[in-house]
Amino acid sequence: MRVFIIDTNNMDPELQRGLIGVEGSTNPAAAEKQECVEIVSRYVMDGWAVAADPSSPIGWLAALTAEAACVPFVNLARLAREEPTPVPTRV
Repeated sequence: MRVFIIDTNNMDPELQRGLIGVEGSTNPAAAEKQECVEIVSRYVMDGWAVAADPSSPIGWLAALTAEAACVPFVNLARLAREEPTPVPTRV
């Protein structure tokens, strides 16, 4: 399992404490699942938001942990499918 700490200083107010991204194997062992819940729980207790792909087993556990702690959850799978917003160019 990998955990990414994402700087959120310039993001929405609900993400100001921090954002952790969680990624894991497609077939996690019980130890990896336990590690996921323990790590995510530690951060959400401090009010951190969570980002993961809930279609993966580890992402699903991270999403459930975020929901139980009432912190924001960013669905990375949905973000990946969305069209990027065009950036206006100056002429």
